[in-house]
Amino acid sequence: MLFRIISLWVIQSLFLIAAPLVTLEKNETVVLLGDTFFERDYRAGHLETAFTLATAGKNIRVRNLGWSGDTPRCESRSYFGPPAEGFERLRKQLAEIKPTTVICCYGAVDAFQGEAGVAPFITAYDKLLEMIKITCGAKVVLMTPPAVSRDATRFPSLAGHLAERARYATAIEELAKAKSLGFADLFSLMKERDWQTINGVTFTDDDYAAIAPMLVKSLGLAQSSTAQHPSLRETILAKNHLFFQRWRPQNEIYLFGSRKHEQGRNGAEIPQFDPLIAEKEQLIFGTFPNN
Repeated sequence: MLFRIISLWVIQSLFLIAAPLVTLEKNETVVLLGDTFFERDYRAGHLETAFTLATAGKNIRVRNLGWSGDTPRCESRSYFGPPAEGFERLRKQLAEIKPTTVICCYGAVDAFQGEAGVAPFITAYDKLLEMIKITCGAKVVLMTPPAVSRDATRFPSLAGHLAERARYATAIEELAKAKSLGFADLFSLMKERDWQTINGVTFTDDDYAAIAPMLVKSLGLAQSSTAQHPSLRETILAKNHLFFQRWRPQNEIYLFGSRKHEQGRNGAEIPQFDPLIAEKEQLIFGTFPNN
């Protein structure tokens, strides 16, 4: 009898481990929301490629809303105004995109504030999550920030910073539990590895290639090799370039801002990126014709 109970417990445990962190249905729209870590994948493409392979056949649309240096307060998104302006900009974008799932990755910037910054960070994060809920009702996954370089000789200012990232990762986990949200612990998968990086915190292309399977694993998704789909990453990069121009066009101040009286008429051209983006997505979806 005891053997049967133990066996049942082992089977149930394995099932729980194998279960994906978030269940994605066909034709969902997933937003990657965060700071530099997500934004730089526009140029790398490794994270989204791995995610696309892990969800092959489901025709998942991915929209990368990463913004360098951003926090849950949306300071980086505000351009010339206060953080509230960036917060409202994000709200409008989410309302337009209508994501069904949002994967948030914040904490890298706030971690430099140390222990004193944890409470304000969580307060701001909670406000952001409430806005997401009200705006689009999407499922949300909170991902811990990535690790940093462990080479304190090259980057002396990062001595001890891994511990601060760990502190914020724990706070994010507690927030996810409190709000019954998905939690993806990317930090724990990365922390023991020596990352090359550009400046200690910004990752190289090779770093992104190595991080990609870890990101997929943190989400509880099955990993798949890119070897059978050599052109997929290039197509994703082309799609992301078009989408970047769609939501962050050059000279936006002239198109939609305080100087739109000069060139505002050209703002009508921005939605013309949509069919071009859709065309690239059909190529991405067509990569998996038998799924």
